[in-house]
Amino acid sequence: MLVLPTSAIKASSPEVICELTDPRLTEISGMAPSQLHSGVMWVHNDSGDKGRLYALQLSNCAVVGELTLRDVSARDFEGLAAGVDARGRPVLWVGDIGDNRDSWSDVSIYRIREPKKLGKTSAQAQRYRFTYEDRPHNAETILADPNSQQLWIVTKQMASGSIYALPKKLRKSGINIARKISSSTGLITDGAIRPDGTTFVLRDYFQAQFFRGLPVGLVDEIVDLPGQPQGEAIAWLPGENAIAIASENDDRVIRIDLPEVAAAAAAEDLIESTDPTESPDPTQVVRVQDFNYASRFPVIVGVIAGVIALVTGLILMRKRPESKKTGSNKKAV
Repeated sequence: MLVLPTSAIKASSPEVICELTDPRLTEISGMAPSQLHSGVMWVHNDSGDKGRLYALQLSNCAVVGELTLRDVSARDFEGLAAGVDARGRPVLWVGDIGDNRDSWSDVSIYRIREPKKLGKTSAQAQRYRFTYEDRPHNAETILADPNSQQLWIVTKQMASGSIYALPKKLRKSGINIARKISSSTGLITDGAIRPDGTTFVLRDYFQAQFFRGLPVGLVDEIVDLPGQPQGEAIAWLPGENAIAIASENDDRVIRIDLPEVAAAAAAEDLIESTDPTESPDPTQVVRVQDFNYASRFPVIVGVIAGVIALVTGLILMRKRPESKKTGSNKKAV
């Protein structure tokens, strides 16, 4: 069930934090804040890179650390999250979960201790294999509870995806089973849980949805994101009511300050007064200015518009007359 606030709250304009110049950062696809190093964000490239992470200093986008995952061959890294191990120590969860053909018999998540020192380092990673209870899925999002080892995977599908919960205690041998707990909107490319565990966010190519609590959660706000050629990374800025986003084929790391979320009591009132079968009102959207998307990426805008029109037509041919909206008139491919 998607429940939106009764009135939109103005979000601040996006701001470029820094611009990437390091040639190693070719296609940022995952991002998570460091728990040990202030002002540092861990990132990884999309498929094609080795099994490694980079520590990015947000003050100037300099790479201040390169962490190699020993004995890990990255098939398709598509998710990164900060969490804790069983003893409460800071760890990074890396998802080798990309599966564009929905065909892999199993995929993997790696857990590594966050290094206390930056620079060029390596660490032994613990591998956990898993599959989904129904069938293989493509996914690009890991959500990690900041206070336990609980993980969730959000699949990336065209019309709608799903949220799957992994076992709280993952088995090191054999195949773990991820079980579906909720549906989500389509084309989710990344997500993150706020470090205090009160909120989580899911993003697609155009929007970010903010949920109260841990998954499944309750939608508080929907924010239109600034234009990016292929936005596939989002992370919370620790101690701030703000997020950072990044994209493949874009040298910018962008900050978005967020409006305060609605009070819990108000959200509870909305639950009681809302028909769970009712589609959300697309006018209740928190918008951010377009950030010159058309001027920076005019070809991409045209291609996306054409594909959207084609996909929309195919969907309407296969499924009509009913048409449900997901909180925004904008779609992405």
